[in-house]
Amino acid sequence: MIRKVSIVPVMALLVLASACLHKSGGAAVTPWEKVHTYNAALAETNNAVEHGAEAAVSSNLLQPAQATPIINMTGQVALLHQQITALLAQGQATTANMAGVKSLVDQIKVSIANLPPAALGIKNPKSAQTFEADVSSIGSIADAILSSLQATGVSP
Repeated sequence: MIRKVSIVPVMALLVLASACLHKSGGAAVTPWEKVHTYNAALAETNNAVEHGAEAAVSSNLLQPAQATPIINMTGQVALLHQQITALLAQGQATTANMAGVKSLVDQIKVSIANLPPAALGIKNPKSAQTFEADVSSIGSIADAILSSLQATGVSP
């Protein structure tokens, strides 16, 4: 029997670790550096969810039609992530790119909200709960990007 492993514990550790990250020499990580750390974590988490859906199809736990909405959602999140990264590449936070990042984070949350487990045919309540936790971790990390960006002193 194949068992699905949730990425939520891994992401929880990442969030806790980044809260007390330090540079070599003991210096604290700046809010701007946290923004980039969370941005990288967003890409990795989104990729893990997509690969999980692909693995579930490969192991016959999901039918391809059931995995299609997951893969489409992760594709949408990947496009939004690219736009967030482009805004962050402009340098330190400005009011304009802060508003843009907030809008993109909101779009990520909409993409996630439009993906109810019942629509995917996940009947086992525990599996549905695990799936929801994995997908919602994408939204939590997107929120962490926004919070860290706000900690740089810029408001939308």
